[in-house]
Amino acid sequence: MSKSHINNLNQFSSYLHTFRLYKRISEQYSNQAILDSVKQLVPDKSLKLTSDDQSLKPLLHWFKNDFMKWMPKELRCTRCNRPMRVQFVDENSATLRKTEIHMCDVCGSTQIFPRYDKILKIADTRIGRCTEWSMLFGAIVNSLSIQTRIVHDYLDHCWNESLINKNWVHIDSTLDYPISFDHPYYYEQNWGKKYAYVLAFSANCIEDVTTRYTQQWLIVQKRRGKKDKVQVFKEIYYRA
Repeated sequence: MSKSHINNLNQFSSYLHTFRLYKRISEQYSNQAILDSVKQLVPDKSLKLTSDDQSLKPLLHWFKNDFMKWMPKELRCTRCNRPMRVQFVDENSATLRKTEIHMCDVCGSTQIFPRYDKILKIADTRIGRCTEWSMLFGAIVNSLSIQTRIVHDYLDHCWNESLINKNWVHIDSTLDYPISFDHPYYYEQNWGKKYAYVLAFSANCIEDVTTRYTQQWLIVQKRRGKKDKVQVFKEIYYRA
């Protein structure tokens, strides 16, 4: 590999952290012991309804409304009702990717939010943001023998795709049904997303799925500029 090519890869090293994370998660999606454990979390009624109706609606409803809890990015002190400042601590442990320490400058109280990269740890805590939600929900759907992967827009959100009737279908466990199922243009239309790249992650590959989520492809291409980065992303993912 030439020096110039290595330098080119190094320019995109900021992607390496998330690439490694999603590769680790995708590998856990193939771990039968993990899949068996998360399947046991699902109530029998939700499993039966999902099987009978061949629909993910019961599973999505249970996961969002009964199982997971959302962790806000900005917390208020439960004592003072004032905004808390946050400190981010990068971790090098086998289970933690980072820790958020939310602190109140008035009363000194703290709230710690560990960000795990182990599916079973997320299942234990049952709290997180879109990253934790999509990592765990993807494992649960995989446990039902429905191939599922993680998708990241490299703006501020991630979700899942499931292979249904031989097509990859958008699934977002953080949204209310029916928007949570097969509404790929929702983010662009309602959140004003301005994509450059939307990437889907499997254990052995990374796929550019941007066209599936945009109705403004020509504008997206202009954002990308003359040099398309997809091939570089694939090489970085291979090395992650």
